[in-house]
Amino acid sequence: FVSCQFLPDHYLVDPGQRFIFSLFMATVMCTTAMPIAARVLHDLDLSKTDLGLLIMSALSVNELIGWVIFTFILHSIYVVTNAKTTNTFVVFSMIILFIILCLSIGRRFTDFFVNKIKKLELPEPGSSLTFICLLGIFCGLVFQKIGVNVLIGFFIAGIMAGEAKALPERTRQVISQMVYAIFVPLFFAGIGLKFDFLKNIDLFLVLFVTGIGILGKFLGAWLGAKFSGLSAENCTPVAIAHTPGGSMEIVIGMIALQYNLISQSVFVAIVCGALISSVILGPWLKHFINKRKEISFLEFFSRGRIIPRLKATDINGAIEELCTLISEQGNTPHTETIYSAVIKRENNMGTAIEEGVAIPHARLTSLVRPVIAFGRSDTGIEWNSPDGKPAHFIFLILTSRQDDWSQLQILRIIAKIMSSKQTRNALLKAEGVHDIWSILEHKFSNHAVKRKA
Repeated sequence: FVSCQFLPDHYLVDPGQRFIFSLFMATVMCTTAMPIAARVLHDLDLSKTDLGLLIMSALSVNELIGWVIFTFILHSIYVVTNAKTTNTFVVFSMIILFIILCLSIGRRFTDFFVNKIKKLELPEPGSSLTFICLLGIFCGLVFQKIGVNVLIGFFIAGIMAGEAKALPERTRQVISQMVYAIFVPLFFAGIGLKFDFLKNIDLFLVLFVTGIGILGKFLGAWLGAKFSGLSAENCTPVAIAHTPGGSMEIVIGMIALQYNLISQSVFVAIVCGALISSVILGPWLKHFINKRKEISFLEFFSRGRIIPRLKATDINGAIEELCTLISEQGNTPHTETIYSAVIKRENNMGTAIEEGVAIPHARLTSLVRPVIAFGRSDTGIEWNSPDGKPAHFIFLILTSRQDDWSQLQILRIIAKIMSSKQTRNALLKAEGVHDIWSILEHKFSNHAVKRKA
């Protein structure tokens, strides 16, 4: 905001509206692309970790607050431009009230409706997709009636749908793929056809928006993570994940351009800043992760923590079997304590990854070092995985509450090793504990990295 106060007048459509322009630019440069961050976390095998869950939760709150502030700014511009006498405080209060209703009563209603679709065995993902689209249209209409942009309504509808535990992970993936395969390309192609980027590009503005946007978001997120009590080693990845601008920044820029708040050169700078910050996120986060202390998987795993044939046919039963196995080996908490922590974490966010692998995990205060157990299900257990396949290979991971990094590394190593079809087939054909241990010991000793000096 302060930096925008010093921009030359010729960059502003109306120098007399510098305050509202600066407020908008501050908001748009603080906007983070949650889908971009989610994709990078997935590609780096971090999405199922506690750190990944924390990052996505923080981004959701950040985006919601950003939309509310942006909507407030647009409404103020609308009132001034059209000489309206609408009470801005009343409009702002209505926005907050409707958001509270959506995230409380609306969230429960959405979960109930999605659960009803599941019980009636209606065709999926079509039924859930239709309901979510109608929910988005309804919320958009409500916000339009209040007098603000409809996009915040669609965003709120997305949060409500995302909170529906009954919505299968496979359906979420299909919806996400449809959005990125159809709507996102059309969106960017439409922008490219509307504007002459080469004619309106201004190198100073691009560097200004990109540099201050990345630096501001990084420092803000780092300080927020630090003040919240997060361990020092995890503040940096949280901060890095907040830096991309992405499509949300461009959408907000387009709306501001329609309201004649910014010029085309400023909009082009916003687009360039969003693209640059999105492109560098993956390499930047990967570089930082690779620099961190690495561990050996086999330090925390042994032949005695293997169940060759799980008796359970559901998630709870499988987790309980593995918790019992760990608790019986001494120097670990009771079965009930472990089970309660793992189930709570599982309910927050499913731990199944693709190709029949599930990695339930939890952090316990009483643990001194990580503990890993493995169970194989011959028939497979429905684990709500992204690819819809049942889980045959279940790794239970327990770490200390103070040790975020070990959990992060162990989960990445498992995802990497189990992505091999050859490894999965060998484990399915293994006869007993001895054969399973031989395969796992060989694979993880060859690929897992050792602790750095």
